[in-house]
Amino acid sequence: MANVSNNEANISVQCDDQVPACSNCRRIGSGEHMDALCPKEGLNNRARIVVCLVEDPATKRQQPRNYLETLEERVRFLEEKLRESDLEGSTASPSNDASASFRRTSSEQHELGDLSSMIGTLSLSAAGAEPHYLGSSSVFAFARFVEPSLRQVVSSIPPSRTDEGSSQPSLLNPCPLPDYQTAARLSNAYFQNIHPQYPFLHEPTFKTWESALKSSLDPFEVLEYKYVPIYFLYMVYAVGALLLPTPGCSPERLYASALLYIDEILYHDNLECIQAILCSATYSLRSSKGTSHWKLAGQALRQCINLGYHRDQNRLRLARSQVQSELQKRAFWSAYSMECSASLLLGRPLSLRIQEIDLPLDLEDSCFTKTGLYESPRTSSEPPTMMTHAIHGFRFRNLLGRIHSTLYSDNTATDFDRRDAHIKDLLEELDKLMASRPLPRSPPDGGALSFFTTPDWYQAVYDSAILQLYRFHITDTQRPIPPEVITKCMRAAKSACHSYRRQFLGTPTTPTWGALHELFMAGLTYLYCLWKAPTVRDSLRHDQISSTCTDCTMVLVIMAERWKDAAPYRDVFEALASRTMTMIADKQQGKEAAPTWFATEQDQYSADLPEWMAGIADSGISLGVDLLLSGLGDDFSFSGTGEGDDGSWDRADISTMYQM
Repeated sequence: MANVSNNEANISVQCDDQVPACSNCRRIGSGEHMDALCPKEGLNNRARIVVCLVEDPATKRQQPRNYLETLEERVRFLEEKLRESDLEGSTASPSNDASASFRRTSSEQHELGDLSSMIGTLSLSAAGAEPHYLGSSSVFAFARFVEPSLRQVVSSIPPSRTDEGSSQPSLLNPCPLPDYQTAARLSNAYFQNIHPQYPFLHEPTFKTWESALKSSLDPFEVLEYKYVPIYFLYMVYAVGALLLPTPGCSPERLYASALLYIDEILYHDNLECIQAILCSATYSLRSSKGTSHWKLAGQALRQCINLGYHRDQNRLRLARSQVQSELQKRAFWSAYSMECSASLLLGRPLSLRIQEIDLPLDLEDSCFTKTGLYESPRTSSEPPTMMTHAIHGFRFRNLLGRIHSTLYSDNTATDFDRRDAHIKDLLEELDKLMASRPLPRSPPDGGALSFFTTPDWYQAVYDSAILQLYRFHITDTQRPIPPEVITKCMRAAKSACHSYRRQFLGTPTTPTWGALHELFMAGLTYLYCLWKAPTVRDSLRHDQISSTCTDCTMVLVIMAERWKDAAPYRDVFEALASRTMTMIADKQQGKEAAPTWFATEQDQYSADLPEWMAGIADSGISLGVDLLLSGLGDDFSFSGTGEGDDGSWDRADISTMYQM
């Protein structure tokens, strides 16, 4: 028994050593006694998290009393997943499958139980904010949320060809941090190519953590085994390894190692938690495996909203330092940009419509630390900084999000006059934004590894916005397509294909899922306009059309070589372009276009095309691609493998395929 004093009464409680919380702590957490403390370890009662915490005498860090048991259970779970991956190529009996499923379910339920026990209510630090509830659907459940990414990486590894007794480690064994020279190369790749677009980390702080690798001591000891620096070191190196053609270490192993430290960070509902989620989203954005970056970015954005990062902090007079406010705004806008880009790619509604733009200050990372700002923000007459480009990128993403929300809502689609007025206003704003873009930066050391850091990025995103503005015009079956709209769309599509070819052919620039989608959309729009506008088509030379189609095909081939999931995009466009060129040649020779998809020498495409299109649908597809492919169904028939009575795929068939 022990007496614990508070402002109201002396309460005697006794610890019975139950986990994750003793019975008294559990009762206290339910609200019966707000300020009683467990006499042995203490309860974080202010947050009302139902778990007993013990202070580590070495690190002075509080952690759950069953912390060691939880880690051991997690290690057992990961080892089980590795064993299952080794047996992936063999045929397991139903009883073995059931046994493995039972073991996996038991482990996951145990982990979920631990996470679900850590629920309670927290109050926003902002004055006047309402308390919010953190249950099993909050960031505490994010540990299970990112678990599929590790499972996907495991399942992608081919079975080992070495003898069973080989000493070679599994690709996903936790790996040590790289040596300082390798680490610096990886982090430089990240901060020179990713950070300018998504500046949610503070580079000087990261470099301080990285300096621990210079020591002759164990870097984990130098970092005092703190989860935050160790996690971010691993994650930045994992993303850097994805960027470099010869990284010197496995990005998958670095990523798997980082995930071992994420639980402790996600335990806290703060800026570091959001930064951790954004790091995982950045990895998924450039990896063929991993949790959906749309889900991750959306989770980070919702956490930003939950903590009030989206609000005008000056107007609301929130009690935050200027440095803290800047880092929070950077995290919010990075999350918004990622989520907006992914939503447009997948044709999904945005989580947030931004009316008031409270952008970060135009400051380099070196101009501020936790203690304060060292310089004033950049003025318009000064050379652009890294943040100048980031802020302009945020403005572009915000405008693209507004185009999506304004033009692609159901009520706008049927109101032609209203839609045309919106297009006029949005186009005027887009042109102003393009005209005010900053001068290009010098390319990073070793060349640009990210499309954002190249001079062509602004032109490509402008072209994408033009296509998004007029897509409803060219796919509208109720009104004739104005020739000037066709011309604008073809010019934008051609420009986009050329921009992607310049930056991805023979350069170290690495592709992303967003780049794949935008390129495919541009190429598809170009072909669509060729079929729908004979007058415009006849005004173009054959070599001009061939050059644009070749540019798009070549870049799609490059992307498919890196990601097998990009192969359907390559195959579909190659088939469409081949048929289009045949149609144009036939027209120029005075022949009628063939009534079926392909000429005799192209029959090999007909059987595979529906499967390729289904592959695109499986990987996620936007409304724009759906509309374009559905519209092309009026001009083409897919002979040989169709579902209709006549052996062809009609417009309804294509539309249905992309709604599955």
